[in-house]
Amino acid sequence: MTDEKKNFIKSLSQKYPYHIILTEDCFLLLEKVDDKSGKIAFWSSLFAINDVQLSKAKKLTSINFYDDENNAVFQLKLKIDNILLFRDILVKKMRALKVKVESQKLMKGQEKIKRLTAKEIKEMKINDVEKNVNDLKERINKGEINGYTVNTFTTLCGKAIEHFSMIGDKKYMEYNSMMQNVLKLEGVNKLTLKEASEDDE
Repeated sequence: MTDEKKNFIKSLSQKYPYHIILTEDCFLLLEKVDDKSGKIAFWSSLFAINDVQLSKAKKLTSINFYDDENNAVFQLKLKIDNILLFRDILVKKMRALKVKVESQKLMKGQEKIKRLTAKEIKEMKINDVEKNVNDLKERINKGEINGYTVNTFTTLCGKAIEHFSMIGDKKYMEYNSMMQNVLKLEGVNKLTLKEASEDDE
């Protein structure tokens, strides 16, 4: 994603009025041009939404979209007058697509698991690479199989393999074996086959 697009997305929260349109599988943000027309300011597949945070008091929502192409997550912040209606419709649409919807209320002191960005992965030191590989492997083994966990796991394994092979450490073989074993898991295998099939279309 270009810096220009990132800055545009950040500025959307300042644009008003706008209309949110939820189709069967897409999220559309329509910016009002005049009383009779508008233009699409932003759109995304509903499958790309991986987190939604709501504030009923402030009528604010923060939506995270996963960008498969760049293995990154970007955030859209919006003010919505009827925020509970928006939440209910979004959940209904997601469930109709058979997307697993989880609701979690964080207690004071709890923290939500942060997703790594493409920049963080690129600049990550080997010690953190190894730690995150093990964390992601554990999450995948517990059934948290999705585009983010699998793609980030394989990307970090690739970094570990490259690092250890360059310094002549046979540890790269361990990471290669670990990655192959995870990719053979039934749920992971189905996910990667589906992505490959979609790429061929």
